[in-house]
Formats: sequence, C-alpha cells, structure tokens
Amino acid sequence: MRATIIGGGRIGRGFVASLLKRNQVEIDFFDTNKQLMKEFEQYNSYTVHVLGNTEENTVIDGYHSSHIDDSKAWATELNQTDIIFTAVGGKNLTSLGTTIGKNYQQALAKGEIPSFILITCENWMTPADDLQQAIESQLTNEEKEVFQNHVDVTQAVIRASGTSAPPGKETANPLDTWVQDYWVLPVDGKRIQKHSKPDLRYFEFNDNFGEMLAQKIYTNNTSVALIAYLGYLKGISHVADAANDPEIEPILEAGYQEINQALVYSLGVSQESQLEFSRVAEAKYKDYAIVDEVVRIGRDPLRKLAVDDRLIGPAKMALDAGITPKAISLATAAAIYFDYSKDPAAEELKKIRETQGVDTVLEEICGIAKDSILANLIKEGISELKERQWIKEED
Repeated sequence: MRATIIGGGRIGRGFVASLLKRNQVEIDFFDTNKQLMKEFEQYNSYTVHVLGNTEENTVIDGYHSSHIDDSKAWATELNQTDIIFTAVGGKNLTSLGTTIGKNYQQALAKGEIPSFILITCENWMTPADDLQQAIESQLTNEEKEVFQNHVDVTQAVIRASGTSAPPGKETANPLDTWVQDYWVLPVDGKRIQKHSKPDLRYFEFNDNFGEMLAQKIYTNNTSVALIAYLGYLKGISHVADAANDPEIEPILEAGYQEINQALVYSLGVSQESQLEFSRVAEAKYKDYAIVDEVVRIGRDPLRKLAVDDRLIGPAKMALDAGITPKAISLATAAAIYFDYSKDPAAEELKKIRETQGVDTVLEEICGIAKDSILANLIKEGISELKERQWIKEED
C-alpha cells in the first residue's frame, strides 16, 4: 500500500506518518515549505518520538518528498497512491483543493482515471466537504462525475498532539518530531463508498461518525483555548503549566461542565460520549510530558473569536441550553486581550480593541450584539480579569 501525506508538519510527518509506518505503508510527502523539502532530501530518515514512552518511538525512512507545485510529481502520485492524507490546516484546504483539482484534471486529459481515498486530518468543522468542493470547482461537470465515481473524500478526527522537542531533547535531525502516546485515528467510514475500507491498525472506520468533529472542536479546542488565553495573561509559557495552575484549574473544570452540557443539548450526543471526550482532553492538556506553548495555541485570535468558532460557538450553544457560560466567557475575555507581539492577528486585534473599543471587537470580530447576554458576560469577564490583575492595562 502507498500513501501520500500532504503537509509535513507535526501531525503529518509525526502522528500520521508513524501510524502508516507501523502498517508498513510506503509514504510520499508533499509540502509548500522549500526548506522542509531540502531537509527531506538531506536526511534519509527521522524519528517520531513518543512523549513519555520512548519504546514506542518510530523511525520513518524510505519516503519520497515533493513540492506541492511539482506537477510532474503529481502526475505520478495520483496514479500510484491508495490514500491521500491532508494535514495542512483547515484554512488552507481551499487552495489545496484547487491544486489537487487541477492535477486531477490533467490526469484525466491524458486518459488516466486516478482512484484513491482522500482523508482530511484537519482541525476544522467541515474539512471533507470544503476540500471536495474546492477540488470539484476545477473540474467540468463530466470530470466531476468521474472524480466522484473514483475518489472517496472523507475526514478524520485528530485527538493526538504533536509538539516541538521537549527542553533538553533536541536532536541533530531537524525532521525529528514528538507526538503524544495516543494511537487511534477515527475516520468517517460512511463517506467511503467506492473503495474497501483499508485494513490498517489504529484506524477506526466509523460508520456512525456523526458529530465527532464538532465534539472534538468544541471540547478540545474550546478547553485548550481557555487554558492558553488565561495562561498567557498570567505569564505562563506552557499549556500543562497553565492547565494545572491552581487559579486556572477551577475555571477549566467549570468550562468542561459548560461545554459538556452545551454539546449534549445542541449536538444530541450521549452524555457518556461527551464525558469521555472531555476526560481525554483534560488529561492531555494537563500532561507535563506534552510540551506545548500557550502562544502557539493562542495565535490567530481573530479567527478563533469568530461567531461559530471555539469560544463564541459553544457559548451560544450553552445559552440555548439554558446554561450560563461564565467560564467560556472568561476565556473569551482573555482572548480579546491576547496581544502576543509576534502574531500579526493578535497585533491587529489589539489595535482594534485599543482604537475602537471592546464593543467593536464583539460586534465585528465575534459577530454578537454589544448589548446581548453573551456580550455582557464577556464584558463581566474582562472586569473580573482586571480585578484579578491578569489584565493590567487600563482602557
């Protein structure tokens, strides 16, 4: 079996590659990063280190790598691959779909009909639909029908973390990466209709995938955003330190209660399933072996404060369920004051807040009325953070 991984970051070359290598699958990488391509060419192998369990480390070797714009490489790849995995970030799916669509069209023009399974591994609400729409936007109606008859586009939920090297663990190989000791990749099995489900260890092809993506985003992403934004205000650098902080921990516990009740009500998932999601998430973020920076989690606050994203989305769900999302609102208040100087989006957010005020942020960035119940909860959160002296500036 041969697989293609598009995206050579921590999840792509780390988590996904280690699962495939353990299944003795040949791996080809595609990425936009030219420096990464040079490193793939320079090194014949690298190690995926498992945090807290070195016996599970996996050596990745025998791979090939190509730049995403290499049309010759695509011409070969589309006809040889059995599965394509994407790990590029949800906001890049449209441009990636355009690239795949154009290369698929070129293959059809040569009389070839590539057939494979495409699995998104993105932290995104509708990754498979977004990618398929972008691919098909490049195809004629006839070509689109061929694509739909020969390619299954489905989606996975990534619940494992990939991190940079823990302190003191750096190696001479820049490709080495570190992942959580977690070995399950749930995949939406119902969307695989033209092919047999691959017989791969660690892959769970679930025909009742249902709302799992939304559960993941509104459990993991919401809770880690709470940890990161509050931790940033307190001057804490790492996620685990913030999650275990005696002042943040009770807010986190309250946040999980709000999230759980909101998702059980709004998504119709079982209470048992949701509690399991939150238990796994909390254990991950409190694990000191997983070294991750709060500024990495907090970056791009303009997107993360959007109306249907990880903070405002579940807060609105909670209100619909008759729950007051005090902890989520406090996290949102902290996010509004995320001003990390190396993040352009954070700098832009700071400028809007300082020149136009919090109400403008709430209305234009968060998409909520400045006098709404949720807006007032967030403003109460800002006042509380100032009382705690976690926000030290004066408006």
